[in-house]
Amino acid sequence: MPKSGTGDTRTKILNAAEEIARLRGLRALSMRAISEQIGLSAPAVYRHFQSKTEILQAMIQRGYCRFVRGLKAARRGAKEPDEVLAVTIRYYLRFWMRDRAGFRILSEWARIEGSLTGSAIASGSFGDIPVLISAILGTPDSQEVERLSRWVAATLYGMAFSLTQDEKIPRSLEKVLVDSATLYVVRAVRAAASGMDPGGSSNL
Repeated sequence: MPKSGTGDTRTKILNAAEEIARLRGLRALSMRAISEQIGLSAPAVYRHFQSKTEILQAMIQRGYCRFVRGLKAARRGAKEPDEVLAVTIRYYLRFWMRDRAGFRILSEWARIEGSLTGSAIASGSFGDIPVLISAILGTPDSQEVERLSRWVAATLYGMAFSLTQDEKIPRSLEKVLVDSATLYVVRAVRAAASGMDPGGSSNL
């Protein structure tokens, strides 16, 4: 069993790491910076996490769990695969527009870790998008599903990156942009399912 207080200390370490990353970026994150933030010695931090990378992974995983909880709630009531996909896209874009600093951390982490899209699909961190794509396409063709899933994941990431750069987007325009982006992706997937050229997106 973990020692009493271990969970609290780990949470404090992760909270401090996230605060530093949000304010100063991942480059400013170090075991020393974290220890100074919460009043612990660096060796004490090392007793809970063996490295900065381990802290980053735990921090990203914690954020991902928050994302998934919200996504599950947003999907309630959606039944058809393309409807679930549309809800997922809207939630993804709105989630990051509400947490621009969090998206910057994710982007910086992606540069450190390499290809975000490929690793996200491989690890399942883009959720069940491949399952939804397969259902919409009506085919078990794994290569086609993976190709289109990668396109959707990369497109969503690119859209989120663009939308999070401007912090002065009014709420009324935000809804229009998110709805337009959602419609574009869903239409492209539907077009791929019907074998049509999705308006210039035939090379998905």
